[in-house]
Amino acid sequence: MSDSSITEPNLRPGLKWNYFKADVLPCWVAEMDYGLAPAITDALHEAIDRGDTGYPYPAIESAVAESGSRFWADRLGWEVGPDRVFHAPDVIEGIRRAISHLTRPGSPVILHTPVYFPFFSMVERAGREMVEVTALRDRDGVYRLDLDGIDRAFEAGAGSLVLCNPWNPVGRSLTRVEVEEVVGIASSHGARVIADEIHAALTFENTEHVAAASADPGTVVTVTAASKAWNLPGLKSAQVVLTNDEDLDVWSAYFTPEKVGVGTLGLIASAAAYSRGGEWLDGVMATLHSNRRLLGELIEERLPGVGYRAPEATYLAWLDMSSFGWDEPADYLLDRARVGVTGGAQFGTGGEGHVRLNFGTQQEVLVEIVDRIARALP
Repeated sequence: MSDSSITEPNLRPGLKWNYFKADVLPCWVAEMDYGLAPAITDALHEAIDRGDTGYPYPAIESAVAESGSRFWADRLGWEVGPDRVFHAPDVIEGIRRAISHLTRPGSPVILHTPVYFPFFSMVERAGREMVEVTALRDRDGVYRLDLDGIDRAFEAGAGSLVLCNPWNPVGRSLTRVEVEEVVGIASSHGARVIADEIHAALTFENTEHVAAASADPGTVVTVTAASKAWNLPGLKSAQVVLTNDEDLDVWSAYFTPEKVGVGTLGLIASAAAYSRGGEWLDGVMATLHSNRRLLGELIEERLPGVGYRAPEATYLAWLDMSSFGWDEPADYLLDRARVGVTGGAQFGTGGEGHVRLNFGTQQEVLVEIVDRIARALP
């Protein structure tokens, strides 16, 4: 593949390839370059052929709830009834709604930084104060939740924690002990954990995803979607899973159909993904595993001074470039290497000096990305 064909926007759909100028290799926003699963393509074509573009309706909402519940049980070992699955346009909005309707009114929200940066504006839109509790790092570079800091934040009045697991951007998949500890701390304060588990289906082999609600169903609200694993973010369909009976009553009473705001085509695609997209996802995970290994080899060989630890989940690599002393490594790489990454400072305290790199692409593109960075290093 030639350099011009790699960067030609018309050959690449989505925001990822159509945000920067054509000479930039983008590896920033969380979109993969693997197209759609055939089952999803077929379901969407069939929906268009029959003109199924009206308002969402109970049958397709139930199909998502039922297929999602089966998928989570089969793939994640998490048993939850479809009657506990509700709908939202996307995970961020689902979390915002959970904060607004299911946590103590006016209570601050804890974010364990560095963490997915849209959470910051989401907390603001919920009308709440944000409390950043910066993660701890082991000597080997493993990120850990600062449980003592989280406990202190709850003690000071915080009413909820948004738990990002798998953890974007650092690539951790928290162990069962870690999940149980943080959920237990929240429960001891009568607070809530709102678990963003959108990357759960993208957990690599030999790593277990632990659904936070399996630790304490009454404390946790789970928000997830098929969008990251199956390339569906533009179709606006996420799932809010309520394992607390009181939450069920509150949610059902307030979110009548006109307030849900989910897309019909998103529901159709999500149902197809959960019910018939498993084989395609297995193939993608094999590719991502290969890319993850390749990226580690390329960094070791060509990028001295760049810190990298292979992620346990997600297709997002968290690169430590603090040794170069740049104010914002992402700006440097865009200017000098023509590579578009996401700057680490956006992810809150602890993200300074880092960049997030999406390796969910073809291997020749990944190699060219690393080559460009290597040529730009001082």
